[in-house]
Amino acid sequence: MSAERNAQCDRLIAQFDDFVDGIFAPLEAWLPRLQQQLSERLAQGPITGAQLTALVEAEAHAVLESTDRPLYGAGFCAAENVVAEGNPLAWWQGPERALLASSTFGPGQAAIDLHRLEWYRVPASTLERHIAGPFVDYLCSNEITLTASIPLMLDGQFSGVLCADVLVASLEDLLLPLLHTLDGSALVNSSGRVVVSAHHGYETGDRFASDVESVRSERYPFSLALPSPVAA
Repeated sequence: MSAERNAQCDRLIAQFDDFVDGIFAPLEAWLPRLQQQLSERLAQGPITGAQLTALVEAEAHAVLESTDRPLYGAGFCAAENVVAEGNPLAWWQGPERALLASSTFGPGQAAIDLHRLEWYRVPASTLERHIAGPFVDYLCSNEITLTASIPLMLDGQFSGVLCADVLVASLEDLLLPLLHTLDGSALVNSSGRVVVSAHHGYETGDRFASDVESVRSERYPFSLALPSPVAA
């Protein structure tokens, strides 16, 4: 790879990493405060979904307003040791910062369905922060989305995830200008699924060819796929 091309790749990966850092930053800041609030409240026993919503609403709104990243939604999804009944997801989204209706999930299905989703399942298993996507978020926005999530621990037990969504369309505004300078390259996730593409043959969600040159992010499970390698 030429020095110029290598520098272009480094700039694009750095822009993406910085963008994702900015999604996680308000969640990281919220984490210790929510741990304290839940510890104090749960000393009285498990809470209901409605009580969870009341507890986290102000902080979730603060997350949405505290960053220059175009966050679409934010909130907290509780584990079963936190919410005894009702909706375990307290989530606000969209320009109006509207509360996601409990009726979205269907009777008795919220905990089962939510806990199987990647943005919940991976942090629950690894106890590390994670960014999931791209995926069509049928639960919330019906848009192609990336979701950042951070596990919350209480007394050494996994107790839920703090999350924030960003629409892939907003990421395209940032990355496409640089991608177009790299011969139809694309940003892909660890499974090779396209997040943002400047290649005419690939759209978001497609699986990019595996036999191409790539440059990985050192902080997140994403790579820059380069279909037209240039010899050094």
